Amino acid sequence: MRAVWIVGAQKLVPDLSTALRRVEEHALPLESARAQAVYGMPSAVNRLLILNAEPHPGGGTVLLLREAIGY
Repeated sequence: MRAVWIVGAQKLVPDLSTALRRVEEHALPLESARAQAVYGMPSAVNRLLILNAEPHPGGGTVLLLREAIGY
């Protein structure tokens, strides 16, 4: 199985603790405001994907975009 992730480069951070803090302090408030406006209810952090290692070389590709996408 092959996976491709398309990521805005603005999301890159130096370590996992900074990434988790960015999700809670930056992305969640923005997404929660969007969800409140669209669905009438706030959002929450329910699922996180953390890639720790790639057991099969070539099984995944990350495409970094210079354009900011997402939060």
